[in-house]
Amino acid sequence: AGVQVEEAFAWTDETKLTLAPGEAAEVKLIMNAGDTATYEWTVSAGHLNSDLHGDGRSGQSISYRKGRAEASDSGELTAAFDGSHGWFWRNRSDVSVELKLRTRGAYSEVKRVL
Repeated sequence: AGVQVEEAFAWTDETKLTLAPGEAAEVKLIMNAGDTATYEWTVSAGHLNSDLHGDGRSGQSISYRKGRAEASDSGELTAAFDGSHGWFWRNRSDVSVELKLRTRGAYSEVKRVL
């Protein structure tokens, strides 16, 4: 039973990015309204500004949370509508940052947008 519990909580996808000082990146999950994904992102050094938001297929937009000078964040994201929901990060520190995003849950695709 212990193995099954670990598998149930395993991450489905892992995205790794390196951002130089001043550089930005955006990664979105393609989700349907009401679907929930669990996420965790961390950085190797420095910190990032983040904006967790969604863009709908019919022009909707929503901001779920914004963070400044963070080294990590984790939680659950429940899509407010059908569309792309995810993160925009900008490296405002003075060192290159290795970003690791791990996700699991109800989404059809992890897409690097920027």
